[in-house]
Amino acid sequence: MEVSLEMVPRNLLSLQTDAGICKSYPGITCVNIPDLLRFPIRSWEACGILKTQPPLDKTLIPHLRARDFSLDEAFPLTDFFREQSITKALVIAGDSPAADSKTYSVNSMEELTDSPTIPFIKKLKAELPELEIYAAFDPYRTNIRYELDYLTAKEAAGAAGFMSQPFFDLRLLEIYAEYLEGKRVFWGIAPVLTAGNRQYWESRNRAIFPRSFRLDLDWNISFARQVLQFCESNSFNLYLMPIKMDLSAYISGIWPG
Repeated sequence: MEVSLEMVPRNLLSLQTDAGICKSYPGITCVNIPDLLRFPIRSWEACGILKTQPPLDKTLIPHLRARDFSLDEAFPLTDFFREQSITKALVIAGDSPAADSKTYSVNSMEELTDSPTIPFIKKLKAELPELEIYAAFDPYRTNIRYELDYLTAKEAAGAAGFMSQPFFDLRLLEIYAEYLEGKRVFWGIAPVLTAGNRQYWESRNRAIFPRSFRLDLDWNISFARQVLQFCESNSFNLYLMPIKMDLSAYISGIWPG
């Protein structure tokens, strides 16, 4: 199985610091790099940095915002990806400029497939066929049937697998996993340690937390170990998103000693 760690490219120092921590854990095989417009370093630029200052011996997975690329022009990063040996990428729709803090509601498959993601995946696969493309997976977007149909459409467009938004309840993850058996899936989890952080996930992403959930590191590490064991037992992959917390404390809790 593979384990990917999300590394936010806030600045050069944060990238180098997180890379140094990541190097100490061979269980982490990949690094996901989100593309956040509020930071000066784009996801693919971070890949170039992590390959040289000093090189991080992990598979790097930049996020690509479909809204940022024209379908009528050649993908501008083809040569860069090949020069940097970037072999995987995660395609997300990307928030529209007018998007507010509320999560949109989707009521039909027509609305789902109207997003820029599917045509961009098709274009990217046609122009860069060797690239292993992953599609975003949001268990809270609509309902299980619509989300599974959306994933099927992304797979038909050329996606090799899926990377999910974080789960906080193993029971919900197991329901989706039953329908995605045999697929290449990175199941996302993220530690939540403050009431504000929980409110963010519940209001912005409509996430579901179990009654047993606690706002402490021990609960979050225990949950991470449960999901890791589930992935190991069921031939899935794990996607860790330790946003805004002590990276070392979280990872060392999952892989102690």
